[in-house]
Amino acid sequence: MAKIIINSSVISSNDKEKLNDIKAILKDNKITYSINETKVSILIKDNMVTLKRENSEIKISLEFNKSKKMYGIYYIKPLNIKLKVTVETKKLIITNNSLSVNYDLYINDEFSDNFNYNIEWRCL
Repeated sequence: MAKIIINSSVISSNDKEKLNDIKAILKDNKITYSINETKVSILIKDNMVTLKRENSEIKISLEFNKSKKMYGIYYIKPLNIKLKVTVETKKLIITNNSLSVNYDLYINDEFSDNFNYNIEWRCL
C-alpha cells in the first residue's frame, strides 16, 4: 500500500472538474480516495479501467476498454432509479503514473456527452 498524491481533470461539453493534490491510496493497481463526501476507486488492469464513484445521492460504475463497448450503472439513490450506461472508449492510455481516457457516454442507449478524464499520481 502506497500513499500517493493525485491530480485529475474531467472535461465534458457541459462541465469541467479539476482536482489538485488529493491524498489517495494505491494498492494492487487500485487507487482510492474521497473528495466532498464522494468515495472514488479506480482499478487499473492491462487494457481495462474500472471507475466507481459513490456518495449519498448517486452510485456510478463505468468500465473502459479500448477494444469494445462496456456497460455500467448510474444509480440515483433518492429516486431508486438505475440507468443503463454504455461506455464507448475512444482513447485509453495507461502509464506507470498516469491514466488518460476519452470516451462517449450513452444513457439508456442515447448519447449523453463526450468526456476526457485524466489522472496523474506521485508518491507522497
